[in-house]
This record gives sequence, structure tokens and C-alpha cells, in this order.
Amino acid sequence: MRRSLLAVLAGTALAMGTGVAAGDRPDDRGQPRWRTLAERGVSLDEAVARAERRHGARVVRAEERRNGDRVVYRIRLLGADGRVFEVTIDAATGAEL
Repeated sequence: MRRSLLAVLAGTALAMGTGVAAGDRPDDRGQPRWRTLAERGVSLDEAVARAERRHGARVVRAEERRNGDRVVYRIRLLGADGRVFEVTIDAATGAEL
């Protein structure tokens, strides 16, 4: 029992440590990745889920873009009627633009 508990604790500590190390790597702008992630109010996954719920459609493509100094998510959706359309979501606020 004690050996199993130690193995679980060691595995958890290793997993937590790799997340911190990954967050220290710079992004494409040379900023620490943890900083750019913390600046965003909405993740890409959250934006995708919101777009699907709001429009009753299925996301077929989603990407992060820079619009000047603003980070936005461009999300392409496929509606129930077969129509493909695109929405843009502000990453900081989660508002659809």
C-alpha cells in the first residue's frame, strides 16, 4: 500500500513539474508561454464550445490569429443546413466580433 502511494505521488510530482517547464518555453513572440496564456480570457477550446452552442453548428476548423495587438480566434463552422460560415472571437473577452 505504501509503495503504491509513493508511486502515485512521484508520478503526480513529475506530471506537475513538466507543466511548469513547458510554460517556461518562449512563444513565437519571445514571451514566456505562461504569460501569453494568462493574458487570454478564453482558451481556443472554450471559444470553439461557445461557437458551437451559440450557432448550433459543428466546428470544422479553428485557429488563433493576431489582429494587430489583439489575439482572436477564427472559427469555421458547418451549419445544419450545410452552409459553411466563419466567426471571429476575441481571445481576451470571449466576445464575438
